[in-house]
Amino acid sequence: MIAARKPDGCVGRFWQYSSVPNSTIDRISTNAYSMVPTALNPFEEALEMPEYLMIQGKNVPYTRGVVPVDKCDLDALNPRIQYLLGQRRSGLAQNRLDELIWEKDAVKALAESIKQNGGVYESIIVQRSGDRFTVREGNCRTVSCRHLLEQFPNDTRFMTMPAMIFDVDLAEEDLAVLLADMHVAGKIRWDAYEQAKHVHDLFTTYGKTYDWLASHLRLSRSKIAELMLAYKATSDYLAAHPAPSNVKKFSMFQELMKKKELRQRYSDDMQFRQRFFRLLADDRITDPKQVRDLPAVFGNAEAEKALEAEGFPAAAKILVRDDPSLESNLFWAVKSATEALKAAPASDIQDLKGGNPQKLIMLRNLYRAIDDLATLAGVKL
Repeated sequence: MIAARKPDGCVGRFWQYSSVPNSTIDRISTNAYSMVPTALNPFEEALEMPEYLMIQGKNVPYTRGVVPVDKCDLDALNPRIQYLLGQRRSGLAQNRLDELIWEKDAVKALAESIKQNGGVYESIIVQRSGDRFTVREGNCRTVSCRHLLEQFPNDTRFMTMPAMIFDVDLAEEDLAVLLADMHVAGKIRWDAYEQAKHVHDLFTTYGKTYDWLASHLRLSRSKIAELMLAYKATSDYLAAHPAPSNVKKFSMFQELMKKKELRQRYSDDMQFRQRFFRLLADDRITDPKQVRDLPAVFGNAEAEKALEAEGFPAAAKILVRDDPSLESNLFWAVKSATEALKAAPASDIQDLKGGNPQKLIMLRNLYRAIDDLATLAGVKL
C-alpha cells in the first residue's frame, strides 16, 4: 500500500488540503485533496516542508508546489507516452516528442479543457534533474500547456503547473509502483494497453509476483495473465507493424486471449499467429467483437474464404445466411425454444400428460403464434 502524510505542524502556502486518513495514492490523485489556490508567486517551485509517500515500506519525500512549464522535460518512457507513440519513442528529441504527442486529438481536447478551466489544477509528478524537471506523470498536460502558451504567450495561467516534486532518490521501481497504484488500481485508470504494459513491466522488470500483482492491483490472476499475454502479442505485432496507430489493436489481442480456443491456437500454431497478424494488417478484422466470432468463421469454409478475401462483414453475411439467429432476435428465440423443446425434461412432459392447465395454455399459445406467423408470411409449415 502507498500512503501519504504531511509532517506535523506543516502549513502549506500554496494548496490547502482536506483531511485524508492514510489514503492510498489513487485517492490523492482523484480529488482526495481539495486543491484551492492561494496567493503565491507563480514561479515559486515548491513548498519548504516535505511530505512523504509510503512506497514499498519506505518513506519517500516530496514537496508540493508549482513548476514552470518551460523547465519541464517530457519522459518518453512514461506508459501513456508509449501508448500514444507506439514504437517511435526511442531516441526522440524533445521537440519531436512534443510534436508527436500534440498530433493526438485527445491531447488537443485536453488543451481545450485546460484553457476553459484556466490552467492545470491536478498535480503532475516531476523529478528534479539539475535545474530542470523530468515529467514522470502529466506529459500530456505539459504539452497542452506548451501549446497554449504559443497561442497566449503572456497568459500566466499556462506558465506553471502544480506538481508533486521528487528529488533524484525516487527509484524507477518506486515510481512504477506509484503509477500502478494511481492508474491501474486507482480511479483514474489508463487505457487497457497502458495498464497491460505496466503490469507486464512490474512482472518482468521488477520481479513482482502474481500474488503481489493481484493483491496490490486488485486484479484476478486470470485477468493479470490475460493482460500480459495480450501485451506480449501486441508487442510482437508492433515489431512487424510499427505504425503508432497499431497500438490501438491491443483490444483485438485482448479479446483473442479471452477465448480459450483462440488463445490456445495462437500459442501453439505459428501459422495461425501469422494469419491473425495478416488479418489485422489487411483490415480484414477491425473490431474486437469480430474476434469473438472467429471460431464460427473458421468452422465455416465459405465464411473463412470470404474473411480472407473481403473481410469480416462478408464472412458475417454467410454466417447469418446459414444461421439467421445470429442477426435476428426472433429467430434466436425460435432456435433457443427449439433446442429447449428437444431437451424437454421428463417432469414437464409428465405435467402435460397430466393436463397441467397453465403449461398446456403456454404450449398452445406457442403453436398458434407459429401458425399465425407462417400465415402472415404466406408459407406452409
